[in-house]
Amino acid sequence: MEFLTLDRERCNADGLCAAVCPSGCLEADADGRPVVAEEKLCIACGHCVAVCPKSALTISRVDPAAMTKTLRHWPDPEIVDGMLRGRRSIRAYKDTPVARETMEALLDVARFAPTASNAQEVGWCVTTDPAKVHDLAAMTAAYFAAAGTRPKYSAMWTDGRDAFLRGAPALAVAYAPDDAPYGAADCGIALTFMELAAVARGLGTCWAGLLVRAARNDAALAKALGIPQGCVIEGGLMLGYPALRYAAVPPRNAVRARWL
Repeated sequence: MEFLTLDRERCNADGLCAAVCPSGCLEADADGRPVVAEEKLCIACGHCVAVCPKSALTISRVDPAAMTKTLRHWPDPEIVDGMLRGRRSIRAYKDTPVARETMEALLDVARFAPTASNAQEVGWCVTTDPAKVHDLAAMTAAYFAAAGTRPKYSAMWTDGRDAFLRGAPALAVAYAPDDAPYGAADCGIALTFMELAAVARGLGTCWAGLLVRAARNDAALAKALGIPQGCVIEGGLMLGYPALRYAAVPPRNAVRARWL
């Protein structure tokens, strides 16, 4: 299959596809039509295909059947801003389970998070089984009890209170190859996508930092999570339906910014 296929009759010769190519794989010829400058530079981002108003070109590394339409109109800023400001870290959950289909929908949204050079190397270990989440919390508690670095939380666990995964009914952790130069950033962005998609579905989330710290130092916990060999856990989210609702948004510190 040809790397670049162009319908010359449909092509506007506007040079848009070459202009959005982030790697320099495509260039515009003298007529404004795309030509391949260096095929190996292609990162399969699909920008060239997505920007074409006439659907005049295809790239062998981008499946046209998998392309989806963008929104014709984005939500108003006050809606988006209100959602972002009103998001809370939820540490008390209802017993209501999170359906597997809901988790699958969140994963589907999170896969559209940007990754460095479109590497798309973020992997996931997920469960919607509260009993499995509890077992993982127990292993996390055991790690911190042995380390002696979270005595308050360890005491709470002994008393039957989970301060490690907060009794959440579901959990998602993101991992990346341990040699991925931007693995931490890629996973962080993907987790943020998942978090906001979860909020839009009525779910609450909280970042599972203690689980991540324990799993990075406890091979048994990393194995229980299913982190593959050669990969490192970069972040995690507890998920569930909030037991409480917030009536107000707490204040935040003033912006610290230096204008250049």
